[in-house]
Amino acid sequence: MRTSLKHLFTSSVFVLLTACGGARSYPKDARTVVVSLDKIDCSDCGDGIVADLRERPGVYDARFDRRNAEVVVVASPGFDVFTAVRKLAAEDGFEAILGAGKGRYLDHVPFPEGADVRTVVEGGRDVPDLAPHLASGKVTVVDFSATWCGPCRKVDEHMVKVLGARKDVAYRRLDVGDWDTPLAKRYLANVPQLPYVVVYDKRGAAVDRIAGVDLARIDRAIEKGSLP
Repeated sequence: MRTSLKHLFTSSVFVLLTACGGARSYPKDARTVVVSLDKIDCSDCGDGIVADLRERPGVYDARFDRRNAEVVVVASPGFDVFTAVRKLAAEDGFEAILGAGKGRYLDHVPFPEGADVRTVVEGGRDVPDLAPHLASGKVTVVDFSATWCGPCRKVDEHMVKVLGARKDVAYRRLDVGDWDTPLAKRYLANVPQLPYVVVYDKRGAAVDRIAGVDLARIDRAIEKGSLP
């Protein structure tokens, strides 16, 4: 989904969840619990945990906040949210931490020493013009990605190999944050999926625009962009 997680609101009488279907009410004793996921590799894992929780008695609702790597659960007092999430997380090989603000995705893969790699922006902040960020005299691979995007990691891993073998290629990463950020609205309005890679030749002209993981196509674009 392109819509980001809506906020959960609680009161002493009922819990309201603002979502696509509007506000919903829950029993008076409903409690909202937030569990952060640590060292998660993509949003699919969080979505899987939420799908499991929604089927359990005592769980009124559950959502995964992919930007913050947090599971937000509305449940009865008798349902141990943290224990359930921790067990499911352990099955996938990562940790669960009670409370908000502690979620974290795996770090980026390390690049070869001296490689021309730069993260242009994080959190989806706007970049009005890409031209100043292109490497003069090099093929520049511009990668629009997100920390929660599993396929985006495949592009990173591939570019590690490319940059280890070639000095005429530069890599620029832009973290879109989510589909509703200023950066995404400017560049991704007609893009169906992440990662979204644009390859520029040595003169700064776009050679190809690639949505999704197509490593062979990226290689072909790099070769084309490196021609005199």
